[in-house]
Amino acid sequence: MPDSIVVTTGARLHFGFFAHHAAAAGARPADQLLSRSNYGGIGLMIDSPSFVVAASKSDHDSVIGPELTPREAWVEPAVARAVSQFRSACPAERQPPPCTMVVRRVIPNHCGLGSGTQLAMTVAQALALLGGDGQADAPTLARRVGRGKRSAIGIHGFARGGLLVDGGKRFEDEIGQLVGRADLPDDWRLLLVMPAASASTGLAGQEEVAALEKLPGMSPSLTERLCRVALLEMLPAVARSDCDWFGEALFQFGRTVGEYFRPVQGGCYADPQMAALVDWLRSEGVRGVAQTSWGPTIAVCCHNLQAAESLRARILAEPRWRGCRVQIAAPLNTGAAIQF
Repeated sequence: MPDSIVVTTGARLHFGFFAHHAAAAGARPADQLLSRSNYGGIGLMIDSPSFVVAASKSDHDSVIGPELTPREAWVEPAVARAVSQFRSACPAERQPPPCTMVVRRVIPNHCGLGSGTQLAMTVAQALALLGGDGQADAPTLARRVGRGKRSAIGIHGFARGGLLVDGGKRFEDEIGQLVGRADLPDDWRLLLVMPAASASTGLAGQEEVAALEKLPGMSPSLTERLCRVALLEMLPAVARSDCDWFGEALFQFGRTVGEYFRPVQGGCYADPQMAALVDWLRSEGVRGVAQTSWGPTIAVCCHNLQAAESLRARILAEPRWRGCRVQIAAPLNTGAAIQF
């Protein structure tokens, strides 16, 4: 067993659920063989922003964030909570020794980038390896730290990277199944745009649960439309390395699911400034733009680094968007990096 380990993982973009059955989500069918899966969805992994966590054996559990800013203060208690959850759920024979976790790099939280799941999975992976449990798969790690209650994109993305299709779950205690995966072209880039630091943040935790409970069940026709766009447009476009085709499908998927979530997020997009930016980008001929998760971040698919840099410059040259945070990320087609 190693004495220390460094785990690095990228961020997760999630473009929306395929299905939502409201209060009936966990019901086991008594009189039929088949039942519709709940949640599911499509998303992808990017290389930045990222988490880098170093774990080493110690006399007692501790968390250190030597360079964390005040906005990143949530990380230390989140790591401590994940360690506690892991120890409670881990079999006695696989319990890791006491350890010190040093957080070196952070994904912003409540921005639609999957920070909660990626941090918890990073901690779980480090603890499993320190405890000699190198065979624990991603769903097992997720259960030990209480992740996967709805989406499994970030769980499978942590393990494998790429563009991922989550087939959903029939029962509440399941982790959504990975039913499709593809590498994104290496030269594509994702331009991430976030509103100014003082602007709104995405839903999470109990706020997310409460929002979902307010929504009516997603209609079968809407689920069918979303699945069709994902499976017959987005995946084939990636297979053909057709960025324009993929981008248009991405926009149509995001706009369609955004209309469903409009009653609980205040509009098709969570942040009014980002909604205006989407309209402006489309008017400028930019095809592939969508909100990730509950926002407020939007992601724009670009053909290559040069196109992403050019678009970033155009956005920041407009007075309306100068306060936005704009970052370029590359597709991440591999799982978390582990260094002993």
